[in-house]
Amino acid sequence: MNYPTFTADIAKGKVLLASAFLLALGIGCAYLLLRGPDPDSLRSFLREPRIFYPMTALGCVLGLGLAALGAIKVRGGSPLKAGPEGLDLNGTIRIKWSDIAGVQAHADFTGSGLHGYKILLKDPERFLTAHRDHRYYKRMASTHSTVGTPVLVYTNGLRFDERKFEQVVAHYL
Repeated sequence: MNYPTFTADIAKGKVLLASAFLLALGIGCAYLLLRGPDPDSLRSFLREPRIFYPMTALGCVLGLGLAALGAIKVRGGSPLKAGPEGLDLNGTIRIKWSDIAGVQAHADFTGSGLHGYKILLKDPERFLTAHRDHRYYKRMASTHSTVGTPVLVYTNGLRFDERKFEQVVAHYL
């Protein structure tokens, strides 16, 4: 028997573009850091060493660090899979279809343009208890108190076919 599956991949173009920008920012800050403050600058933060060094060092570390994280993210696996065994989120959270009450489209109420899906669980408290040691436990508990479910999947940064995902979910639910 043929079981339908779904896999969403990271939108690598978006992540690489953001990583390239952050890499350029980090390199620019590293250049400024090596060059040192400019006593003739009209801007005080480029002239004053007490402001200049911490600001450029922070920019360098954040820019290069986040660019490296983006490069690592691009090499990672699929963040969302749906198949006969259930939903697999980043390979760290697996939810069986028997534990899922439904899946609903969700748009973030903050108006930030974040779109995704709420995974409605039959027993969310049991899910939270089972994942108490997970690194995202606090975020899942917070999401449960504000949205009503501990599992919320945003699909903005993914190459995502909504119709196929909904067909696979409808098949198993």
